[in-house]
Amino acid sequence: MPTPVPVPLNTEPTPRWWPWARAALTVPLLALPLLILLPPLLKVPAYSVAGGQITARSVASRTVIPAGTPVQDVPVRLDGKVMGSDMTGYVVGRFDTPNRTVVRVYSDGSHGTRALVFATQPDPTVLTPADPQALLAAWRAGQSGEYRPARAPGFDPALVLLLLPVLPLVWFLYSSPRVRYTREGDALVVRTAGSVTRLPRYQSSAVLTRDALGVRLFGSSLPGYYTGTFGTNSGNVQAAASVARPGQAVIVTHEGRRYYLTPEDPQALVDWFGRRS
Repeated sequence: MPTPVPVPLNTEPTPRWWPWARAALTVPLLALPLLILLPPLLKVPAYSVAGGQITARSVASRTVIPAGTPVQDVPVRLDGKVMGSDMTGYVVGRFDTPNRTVVRVYSDGSHGTRALVFATQPDPTVLTPADPQALLAAWRAGQSGEYRPARAPGFDPALVLLLLPVLPLVWFLYSSPRVRYTREGDALVVRTAGSVTRLPRYQSSAVLTRDALGVRLFGSSLPGYYTGTFGTNSGNVQAAASVARPGQAVIVTHEGRRYYLTPEDPQALVDWFGRRS
């Protein structure tokens, strides 16, 4: 096999704003996986009894129930989520009820069968400990203890499937993907993170262009990495470029498709395609 000869690429400086933009993209992508993974890892919701108070905890909130707060042992029907989670085994947040009362819920989902409803202010608090009477007895006696619902938080298979693309996307944002060109015998091989394209020297034509990449129609547009379908002044191209607005670029046409490349020496690459044996 012929020895691959790397073709140097044009480069552009990484914008100062890019790390901040990347972080802003990453935070919402990771928020949902964390909300799904943290409840079973942290073993919440949980109820701590100490000093005559009950502290109900979730991943992102806690509510303190003072001593002497009136309490009922009744089933509770929820009529809509105001804010929070209703995942399997982890029903936590603020919810509406049929009588239009908003309640704070720290439940495993069993509130429809049995729940402790505390008359806290401004909203009632709903707990579903596995042993309600044991929790109430410890609270009223000023004892200490840790209590949890009977059912532990689980993983909803449908949500897990929705999350499958998230981690690869985060990895892609932080892996600094790069385009590479190599001459391998009588072909230019263009490699991106997701494709390998061979452009045979004698079945392709190459011309210089001063067109910049315009609107991205499909693909990736990261600093130093532009791949996919883009618009230019002279029509759509398949970009595999390291610079979006070079002084000069190369358009290689092969089998009716136009490829937009950004080598360090555009003229040398055009000359290489133009030479015939």
